[in-house]
Amino acid sequence: MEIKERETNLEYLRIICMIMIVAGHSITHSVHADIPRSFNGMIAIILTQGARIAVNIFVMITGYFSVGKTVHWIKIRRQYLQIWIYSVFITGIVFALGEVSLGFKTVISVLVPVSSSQYWFATCYILLLLINPCLQICIEKLSEKQLRTILITFGIFWCIMPTLLVGAPGYSEFGWLAYIYLLAAYIRIYPLSIMSKIKIWHGIIIFLSICTLAIGTYFYGYSSMFLRNNAIYLYAEMNRIPAVVCAVILFLGFKNWNCKYSEFVNKVAMCTFGVYLFHDNPQIRECLWINILKVEKSLSSPLFVPYIMLCIAGIFAVGIVLEWYRQYLETTINNLCRKK
Repeated sequence: MEIKERETNLEYLRIICMIMIVAGHSITHSVHADIPRSFNGMIAIILTQGARIAVNIFVMITGYFSVGKTVHWIKIRRQYLQIWIYSVFITGIVFALGEVSLGFKTVISVLVPVSSSQYWFATCYILLLLINPCLQICIEKLSEKQLRTILITFGIFWCIMPTLLVGAPGYSEFGWLAYIYLLAAYIRIYPLSIMSKIKIWHGIIIFLSICTLAIGTYFYGYSSMFLRNNAIYLYAEMNRIPAVVCAVILFLGFKNWNCKYSEFVNKVAMCTFGVYLFHDNPQIRECLWINILKVEKSLSSPLFVPYIMLCIAGIFAVGIVLEWYRQYLETTINNLCRKK
């Protein structure tokens, strides 16, 4: 997920967000029984809280820097090719190792990963790029009051009501990401003076509060099946008020951070989308988290905390290396084609 204006402060945030996503998946893709009411269980719940918040932040970064720009079809083509490569090659490797069996429908899904939503976020992101011209027209043509009215209206139905009311209207993942995209654009065009005063630690406090609420709800509401099954997402789902507030505050906090430029950090951040495509491939999830890393079994171990941290760091590092190598091959092939 590239942006032309790469600011190291936000690239740090991009890296942190991908680590949060990997951390969340380490639990949600591996632990199928109830999380134990123990210290390890508490850590497991904390690990799940950042993933959906991080998704909001990723889209906010894109929406913020896309103001006044139209996405070129070459970028969409490159993004699609990246998704296709991971879908086909990761599936091929797992199949060759005998970890999965592939039926006809699965093969078709792998070959058309965006249309089949092999990666739900990748599909939504490609759609965002495709409708970018329409979103830019809305941003340019609508007045501040009109855009604010749209954001408030959809915010009531897609965010406030689902947070406060059981059985409130749902939302589409794509529609929500488009909403966050417009929210980020609004923040850039019509900033409030208070936004420049927000610090990173403000966002950290909100995140820790969300974790505390989730732990308390799970541990003390364990006798309620509803609370036990939904504690993880009551506050940290993408469209919940605490998650949205946390995402906005963290984004603004890092945006206001005046840090030193780092080419290394920027290059690592450029590889983060590859980390997602590598570790969240539908064919590798179970093999990775359950069969290889055995995360669920490790929950009862006294070494769970260092083990899960090592797993998260390892998956992130492997994903960065794979994506760096893919980008290197892509650049080499493009250069050879130009010479011809």
